[in-house]
Order: sequence, then C-alpha cells, then structure tokens
Amino acid sequence: MSEPSFVSVTDLHKSFGDNHVLRGVNLQLDRAESLVILGGSGAGKSVFLSHLIGLVQADRGSVVIDGENWAELDRKQTYGLRKRFGMSFQEGALFDSMTVFDNIAFPLRRQARNMGQAEIKDRVAECLETVGMPGIAKLMPNELSGGMRRRVGFARAIALKPEILLFDEPTTGLDPIMTTVLGEVIIQMREQLKATTITITHDISSAKLIAGRVAMMFKGELVHQADRDEFFNCDDPIVRQFVDGKSQGPATEALIKR
Repeated sequence: MSEPSFVSVTDLHKSFGDNHVLRGVNLQLDRAESLVILGGSGAGKSVFLSHLIGLVQADRGSVVIDGENWAELDRKQTYGLRKRFGMSFQEGALFDSMTVFDNIAFPLRRQARNMGQAEIKDRVAECLETVGMPGIAKLMPNELSGGMRRRVGFARAIALKPEILLFDEPTTGLDPIMTTVLGEVIIQMREQLKATTITITHDISSAKLIAGRVAMMFKGELVHQADRDEFFNCDDPIVRQFVDGKSQGPATEALIKR
C-alpha cells in the first residue's frame, strides 16, 4: 500500500457571501514536491493558500497536512501544525519599523522561546546567507530594493526551518533578472530544507524555473495539473490561453461574465 500524500486537499469549497471562490479544489502532494499554481486575478489562488495554512475554514471539503485535518484540530494542535509552515507574502510584507535582523528574528522570538540571543543571531545570519544577502542585518526595510525586500521575506519564512514553504506572488513587479535570482533562491531554500513548496505566480518564466509540477486554477478549481514539461506542452484551452497570453479564449469569456 502506498503512503498517504503529505498534503491532501479534497473537494474544497469556500464562499464569501454570494461569491463562490473555491469550487471543489482537489490536490495531492508528496514531501519535497515543488508545485506552482498559475491563474488569473480572482481565480481563488490566495484564498486557497489561506486554507492550506489553516487561516480560513472551508465551507466544505478538507485540507489534511501529514495526516492532520485542520478542521479537527484544537487551538494547541493548530498552533503546532502552523509552525511547520513558512510563508512569504507579496512584496515581502516586512515590518517597516524593524531592522532586517528583527524582522527575521520575529518568528524565532515568538515561537522558539528556548533559543537564546546568540542562537537567534546565528540563525538570522544563516538565513541571510541562504538567500544571498549576508551583512545587511542592521539595515531598515526602506533601505532595501524591491528584490532585497523579497529575499528578506524569504529569510524570515525559513527562520523556523519549515517543512512546507508557501510563496504568494514572489516576483510581482520585479525585472526579469531579479525574477530569475529569486527563482534560484527558492530552489536553494527548498533543497537545503528538503521542503515541500507551493508557489502562486503569474510569471511563466518563474514557473518553468522552479516547478516540478504545475496546476492551473480557473474559476475556483484546479482545472489542469501535470509535471512541468507536460503542462506547458498540453493543449488544454484554458492553459494555452494563459501561457500564450492570448486575448481571446475561455478565460476572457469568464472575465466578461463576472
């Protein structure tokens, strides 16, 4: 008998008022897989990430992480499972009043209270080294470029050595060179931590660089999933319109009807 999937999402539904955002999402991921989720604005991608990390309760369906169903956990168990995640938000989402050091140390001080100051200092330095930015711990966020802020956000996300890394639009607004740099950093973090990674992006070049598997979210469903090469060569009309950047097709028709 094969082992159960590390991440298992079954028939996931979520509505906000009359807006049915998720419409029966299904996903199975093994440990250390790298999944990229593509999809247009309003497809439900960020809401889906919120369910994966247990921040939102589903109306129907389940999200099971390593055998633990978010809907069945008490407060202490929820806290323990969430510590196994690291999340990088759009544009880094740094605390502007804190130095780089304090931003990265923040989850360590809150969730690893047995760590002494020397250990925290060493771990912050290790995280900055991992994302290719040693020696900037004393800087403030307003002294950083957009790409630097994203990498500091990455460093904070891996501070607790998570098993699952979530990236929400990590390269939005960045130039092609920095987009490639961040993609390579994501690969390095995944390999060092042996983590399962799930990345939401609009950027096709990023997806091709970091994905082992790619899924297309459309109108609240994962309508097509495949290994990277198979995905980008498939003839699914929704995938083809998105990947090829065509103005006409099923995605355009859906937007007109919204």
